[in-house]
Amino acid sequence: MGTIMTLALLEDGARVAVVDNQEERVQAMARSTAGVADEGALITLTADITQADECERVTTAVLDRFGRVDALVNAAGIGMQTVRANYMSEPVRFWEVEPDRWQAVMDVNWKGAFLMARAVTPHLVEQGSGRIVNVTTSLDTMFRGAYTPYGMSKAALEAASASWAKDLEDTGVTVNVLVPGGPTNTGFIPDSAPFDRSKLVQPEVMAAPVRWLVSDASQSITGCRFVGNDWDTSLEPDEAAKAVCRPAAWQDLSSQAAWPDRE
Repeated sequence: MGTIMTLALLEDGARVAVVDNQEERVQAMARSTAGVADEGALITLTADITQADECERVTTAVLDRFGRVDALVNAAGIGMQTVRANYMSEPVRFWEVEPDRWQAVMDVNWKGAFLMARAVTPHLVEQGSGRIVNVTTSLDTMFRGAYTPYGMSKAALEAASASWAKDLEDTGVTVNVLVPGGPTNTGFIPDSAPFDRSKLVQPEVMAAPVRWLVSDASQSITGCRFVGNDWDTSLEPDEAAKAVCRPAAWQDLSSQAAWPDRE
């Protein structure tokens, strides 16, 4: 999905920095985007986003190269296959998860997104505009059995998206969620999985919504979630966005909260 979103943004004329913890993957990204954009429009950085100093280093490198940051897309993630390779045929129950595997998933999927947002947001606020897009997951994945800790890590990021949007009210910086909308044809689904991969959600569904979400057209929309598979590309982007916009973290249930908002 990261490759698809990068290509879409480059095609729109954006300058993009891609971050991964493995050099071979960022180099593969660079090769896949060759000829798509002007020379220098893409930079690749190898970093561990679970470390605060690494996130600061990435932010500084982007500012030095491009002079500004306009959007952060938190798409880094690791899945249940890192907990148990054959998790689909042999489900792993929560008490069977090794603590170091639990921590690794939480660190990449949740802590990493927080640390990157923490590093980038002051620059967005200072310039009075910016976009943060967090890739989470479908609601049923968040509470599905045998999905510890992947579902929980994405639930935390979903809740954070709604909270951060409130923290950033009146700053010109927005926070929204983008999800593909179901099991997606990526490396998260093992080759041995009993699926017809052509019938899975294809990562290309992320292209159109991410283009809109990082653009000026989305400047008044924050605290929302968008499902790529529901995005109707036959509509004008603003119309397609309006049709699928929902509250992030299901805030429409907030009336059930016992704790009142602070004044």
